Amino acid sequence: MWVLLTLASLAALLLFLLCVPLELVFELEVNGRAKFGLRLVWFFGLISQEVKKGKKKPKEEKDKVADQRKPAGGKKKAGDIKTVFQILRTRGLLRHVIRLFRGIIRSFRIKELSVNLRLGLDNPADTGLLFAVIGPAMPFLRSSRFHQVALEPSFGGAVCQGSLRGVVGLQPVRLIPPVTGFIFSPSMIRVIKTLIMSKWKSGK
Repeated sequence: MWVLLTLASLAALLLFLLCVPLELVFELEVNGRAKFGLRLVWFFGLISQEVKKGKKKPKEEKDKVADQRKPAGGKKKAGDIKTVFQILRTRGLLRHVIRLFRGIIRSFRIKELSVNLRLGLDNPADTGLLFAVIGPAMPFLRSSRFHQVALEPSFGGAVCQGSLRGVVGLQPVRLIPPVTGFIFSPSMIRVIKTLIMSKWKSGK
């Protein structure tokens, strides 16, 4: 009885955590040099984490790691390439991958978008053509009260100045249906079968 109660409590806690919205805040400032910032906000703003780029490894260390990752023999490499082509030719895989990406994209929601940019290309005619393409989309970008978009053309040469800020929200629980549907799709079952057979043959 206590075991079932504990498992039910853990499942309820996990479901609650998956329902807590996650926000991705990105900021871009362009004024001579571009400065980009990315921050993850979770649990109603109580938990926040800056996403920073990792330090670049020295060239010697990269070469050493690349040498360690090289396959010992050409036969194994040829077998791996053959397996990759078999996976790519799996019937229905592309369709299910596209469906997965669509489901993931639909799970995200733009909560805030603020754009204030001054753009210009080397050729004033190209600048005019660019804004002729962007212009029809502006009413749709400004249609929400959470969207503040201001784009100003500059015909005096190549210019890109201003700032951009956006907040994208996601409830992790909304990712469960597309991810589950992809994992248990017939094409993924075929891919797993191909990988198992490949490992079994290489282990002989």
